[in-house]
Amino acid sequence: MSKIKKLDLSSNKLVDSMLHLGNSASFTYLNLSQNELISFPFSHSWKSLEVLDLTENKINQEISVNLDGLSSMKDLLLSYNYFSGAIPNKIRSLVRLEKLHLDHNSLQGTIPDDVLSLVRLRELKLSHNGQARQCFNGISQCGLYTDEYQGGDVCCNSDNGETICSDEAGVETEGDFLSGDFCLTPALRGTIPVGFGNTPYLEVLDMSNNLLAGNIPPEISLLSRIELLDLSNNTLTGSIPSALGALVNAAVLVKGNSMIRGQHKDDEIAPLSLCNNVRGFDLFHDPTWCPPERNLLRKFYFEAKGQEWTNSTGWVGEYNSHCEWHGVECNDEVQVINLTLGNDGLSGRIS
Repeated sequence: MSKIKKLDLSSNKLVDSMLHLGNSASFTYLNLSQNELISFPFSHSWKSLEVLDLTENKINQEISVNLDGLSSMKDLLLSYNYFSGAIPNKIRSLVRLEKLHLDHNSLQGTIPDDVLSLVRLRELKLSHNGQARQCFNGISQCGLYTDEYQGGDVCCNSDNGETICSDEAGVETEGDFLSGDFCLTPALRGTIPVGFGNTPYLEVLDMSNNLLAGNIPPEISLLSRIELLDLSNNTLTGSIPSALGALVNAAVLVKGNSMIRGQHKDDEIAPLSLCNNVRGFDLFHDPTWCPPERNLLRKFYFEAKGQEWTNSTGWVGEYNSHCEWHGVECNDEVQVINLTLGNDGLSGRIS
């Protein structure tokens, strides 16, 4: 079967890839999803392969092996496995890539800027690459005394025979010289890359359930085709960019980032444009982050031609509470009890 181009062996119990059935150089489509593969021989000879689906197997190997040989790849679907290591910089060589699914694996390190060079990307899924913290005896399970550790990656053998590795950012040491432990927390971490304006076709961007830190880049708002932006359950900080209010047709998910605040340290308030424009915002119905009366007052402001008022101090500011707007008085529950705008130049029609 040297001419075979499409091979679909999905939803079986295979432990072997069965690639001997044909000339691998002629494959354009390989679907081995939902099997029991524990490894997979990526090949530099797959110059014609456009779709590779290995979703839901038990593959436990480095993610970087021979990826740069997949020069025609459009859909690389590797979700729900045990791929380890860092996302390689050579991912940029997959210039035709449209779908990259690496979620629910054991990846670690940072997300390389090289991902942003994949200008045809429509789906990027990197979620659930954060693993629970595990501790191992230094010398018996990791082959290293804790006081000898001078930085870099550490790999340890668990009781069930699995090898767990972490980059330096996820390595901690506990105990004394002889009985010291290495505690590893492998995960995708670091900051979200800046420059998503280079991927204008992106529709799905899922980086949830990792250990990403730092601020949310405002440049993500340039993704005009985005349908899902999931940044939930990370360790992101700072305020939510008001620019995300432009993503009116997207689901924007940020819950589970306990360090996210309003513009001031102790505030919990989301940008007004996001609360008003993006119904898929996961805090849209949270009265603390998105007070409904603030949206109503915004509507009132534009209907009454607020731009022409004598005094509109604070009105429709992205981050300040509506209770701080000129003429607005609230009670302790942040509910409006008085609106005093007499002789302030209001006009127009109030609906």
